[in-house]
Amino acid sequence: HDVVAHHMSVITVQADSAPYRVPGMSEPVREEFAAIAASARESLGEMRRLLTVLRGDGANGAGSSDGADGERAPQPGIDRLQQLVEATVRAGQPVELSLAAGAAGAAPPAVDLSAYRIVQEALANVVRHAPGAPTRVSVTVDEDEVLVLVVNGPARDAVVELESSGTGHGLVGMRERVRLTGGTLDTGPLPDGGFRVAARLPLHDPTEDPS
Repeated sequence: HDVVAHHMSVITVQADSAPYRVPGMSEPVREEFAAIAASARESLGEMRRLLTVLRGDGANGAGSSDGADGERAPQPGIDRLQQLVEATVRAGQPVELSLAAGAAGAAPPAVDLSAYRIVQEALANVVRHAPGAPTRVSVTVDEDEVLVLVVNGPARDAVVELESSGTGHGLVGMRERVRLTGGTLDTGPLPDGGFRVAARLPLHDPTEDPS
């Protein structure tokens, strides 16, 4: 997000300073640059608020440092996704959650945590690259695997949409999580300009049953 924030800041400065750099600018053009600067500032503030929410696990700030196997706070899992999505919606990002009955509690701890983290990182990526884009989170479970799907539409503000290739930092972390659980990750841009993240996480360790 630092790269996006930098670009948004540059846009703000350029738009703010345009009337001083280009002499004789007409009033309508001045107003247009002022509107661009205001929009960039608003998008930057919105993105920072949302990333704060997502980095805090959608909780009230406490217990967000569970990265080092925090012993005090229980690790988040599928049962916390509703809370994460609600906090993200409150912060201004339109997200819908579809959670299959029995999904919470069906997965072993490593898969449960990975599913949560993948959704968390996917939502953070939407905020970075397509703030305001309608997003749908779906978690389904069958007898073999958990399927985590996060799909977003195109960015509401094209000025923020800097990366559509999906090679951002977040995907590297997601791939590592999926690899550690023996699952698969499918990501990529959609024809409408949106983006899709699909993770399949096995419920059983494949090494347990050689057949």
